[in-house]
Amino acid sequence: MSTRVSASTASLTAFAPPDAERPAAGAPGGTRSTSWRLYLALALGSLALGSLSLLYPSTPSYDPWGWLLWGREILHLKLNTVGANSFKPLPVIFTLPFALFGKAQPDLWLAVGRSGAFFAVAMAFKLAARLTLWFGTGAGGRRGVSRAISYGPAVLAGGIAALSMLISPEYIRDAALGYSECLGAGIVLLAIDRHLDDKPRQAFLLGVIPALDRPEIWAFWGLYGLYLCRRDPGARKLVVALFVLVPCLWFLPELWGSGHLFRGVTRALHPRKGAATFTKCPFCTEMKAASQISLSRVKIVTALTAVGAAIAIWRALRRRTTGIGAAVREQSHRPEGIVLVLAVVAILWFLEISAMTQYGFSGNQRYLIIGGALVVVLGGVGWGLAAWKLGELLGRWIRPAPGAAVAVVAATALFLVLPNWVGTHFKAHKLDHALRYQAELRQDLTKIIRRAGGAKAVVACGSIETENYQVPMVAWYLNLESVDVSDQMPDSIAGQPSPPDPNVILQARDTGTARLEPKIPTNEHYTEIRQRTFRLYEHCK
Repeated sequence: MSTRVSASTASLTAFAPPDAERPAAGAPGGTRSTSWRLYLALALGSLALGSLSLLYPSTPSYDPWGWLLWGREILHLKLNTVGANSFKPLPVIFTLPFALFGKAQPDLWLAVGRSGAFFAVAMAFKLAARLTLWFGTGAGGRRGVSRAISYGPAVLAGGIAALSMLISPEYIRDAALGYSECLGAGIVLLAIDRHLDDKPRQAFLLGVIPALDRPEIWAFWGLYGLYLCRRDPGARKLVVALFVLVPCLWFLPELWGSGHLFRGVTRALHPRKGAATFTKCPFCTEMKAASQISLSRVKIVTALTAVGAAIAIWRALRRRTTGIGAAVREQSHRPEGIVLVLAVVAILWFLEISAMTQYGFSGNQRYLIIGGALVVVLGGVGWGLAAWKLGELLGRWIRPAPGAAVAVVAATALFLVLPNWVGTHFKAHKLDHALRYQAELRQDLTKIIRRAGGAKAVVACGSIETENYQVPMVAWYLNLESVDVSDQMPDSIAGQPSPPDPNVILQARDTGTARLEPKIPTNEHYTEIRQRTFRLYEHCK
């Protein structure tokens, strides 16, 4: 984290307003364009942190194990998506080449997924600091210590945005277990940053990455593509080509792997037990989850910042001297307009995810991460602007530089001392225990397979059954397809004999407090091997 923060802080001058005055309305982002060297430094730093994180006990979770299976299967030209989770193109772009490295494939994907999470934190810092500077909080013509102090509100804004993501237990858990939504959120923030640099083609191209991860973003990315077509007619062929490519990458692999073009949609509409869609009011459940995605002090300040931006735009439109269309376009190039647009997008994101959950999709909380990233950025901006205004007020009684310093310190202290500053549900020891338990499942599975004579011996024994959420991991370590591993034997049909009991049962608990699954049949004699979190029962054919 220190690497990312120091890199972003050192680069504040790279996107600071050129003078003390408020940037002109037509200046994209009100700042100089960000150098690719900064993005490269952030990406390399994030990759280094993601790789170092593998020193902590690590394992992918259910969906990532499925992505690893698909990468290996595509490499061997025998993709089978039946019985697995819905196909997702983005992670397979990585897991396919990683399959060339054999046993290292899971850790290589974990390094990439976690690097994406670190990159999202870095981009949250940068974007919040940038927007705060755009409001006019920069150094202007100051020199020396006074100049450094003037960047305090921007640094505070970025720090609060980054910290708010880092202390979210859901964000940490999803990143640690190899989910791809954190990477998608980081690229969304990068695309917004490139738009502020007046690089709409680059922003649209970057949008392809999250569009290959979450179909919910298609509506926003599609509208931006139409905006790009109107603004830059030369980009129309590019937009049309990508509009065709993205759905093809989602659906054609499903056609290959299952024989059905929309199997992934059907699978997504049949989520597993415990999903939000099974609650009394799925829409309400998902909106409640959205309301808990960041700290209360961040959400409240985000709302106040958005309302303030809306009021400022409304007053500006009332004072307009040109047509309403020109006035609206002018406001869309000012920081208030950007803040309001980002707030509206975050709200629409939460509403879209909640509506889809009501319709029957699973509504996993990680789907909310992109909207949550926008919330913490705007919350950071609000805190930074509050410190800036307080500094201006104090500067009337004392010198401007000391007043600004006192304001930043006071705002930082207020943020830290408010109750439940790490969130009501953040329990570090419980999160650590849960992540370590999942890593133990992976470690113990490899050991128990080895004790049973290796993957070939286990497969040769006969049919295989395991706990629901361990199916793709067991399939990966036994070099099978997910459809070859059952999570429960089908019930017998009336008038027909019961299906045979499985020859191999790999029994485990989904979490440390769950019950052992699956149950062991009593009408067969199984030999047993125990390995901490796993139990292997064999009755070979």
